[in-house]
Amino acid sequence: MNDIALFYLLKEKILVKYREHYPYYTGTIHAFGNKDIAQLIDLIENESNERVSEKWVYTHLKPVQNEKLPRRDMLDIFCKWTGYGNWDEFVFRHKEDTTPAQTEEKPVTQKRNKRVIYMITGIGAVVLGAAIAFTGGDLTICLRDRYTQKEVGEGKVTLYVLEKGKKHKLQREGSCYVLKGPPAESVVIAESPYYKPDTLKIAAGRTQYEFDLQPDDYAMMMRAYMNNNADDWKKRRSQLDAAISDDAVIEEIMFDDIGVEFLNKDEFINKITTPSKISKAMEIIEIEYSGKKIVSLKYMQKEK
Repeated sequence: MNDIALFYLLKEKILVKYREHYPYYTGTIHAFGNKDIAQLIDLIENESNERVSEKWVYTHLKPVQNEKLPRRDMLDIFCKWTGYGNWDEFVFRHKEDTTPAQTEEKPVTQKRNKRVIYMITGIGAVVLGAAIAFTGGDLTICLRDRYTQKEVGEGKVTLYVLEKGKKHKLQREGSCYVLKGPPAESVVIAESPYYKPDTLKIAAGRTQYEFDLQPDDYAMMMRAYMNNNADDWKKRRSQLDAAISDDAVIEEIMFDDIGVEFLNKDEFINKITTPSKISKAMEIIEIEYSGKKIVSLKYMQKEK
């Protein structure tokens, strides 16, 4: 068995170790979502005092096929975490066990054995495919920020499945969204005031889908300003003035069905650039553009 095959075996050991802590996880290591990756990283850091990056997991653990072996120091970390001294010990303990024994069997017998293996593998693939096709299992959709590769927080995106021209909202469960019993092919629409709208086309048979959303830079800037994350007030006002159209329609949605308060551009900029509890509680609901200018913006207070 070559080094890549041994690395695949190490992946299996990592999954077994992970399931010791999270026995309810029934997927493969290739189906790890953001939450699973974060939990894996925390486990290694807490138990081995070693740090593994999220990018490394996406690059080396999640892929079904690896073209080259990862760095030796990272292999050592995972080997130690799964109960081995280092990568050398892992290779030593498994290479001989997994190397086919040399026998004196006739070539005809070997060919027959291979045919049996191929038949069993083929039957297994058919059974698995049928199971996926007929169980109608739920589809889990997890969203990440394309820039930061972090999970998109709750309330920042709304997902809809498109059925017969109508949109049906998907429920969020934990850190992901769930599509119950997906049809042969699903079209899911992502809408958000903070990320650019997108359409996800999901093929049949998928049980988990991960998608990167492109942040809306102006909306993210506005959110940062609303939460008082910038200190240069003059620069902040200048950026807002450049981003918002002079004729923009700006609405504050009031609580308790009181109605809507309209603000002009200057009033809104004054409000958002004045440090206060009010500005910290502001949350964008909807934002529209014409060219590179904001022409319509709706927001509300997150708390009374």
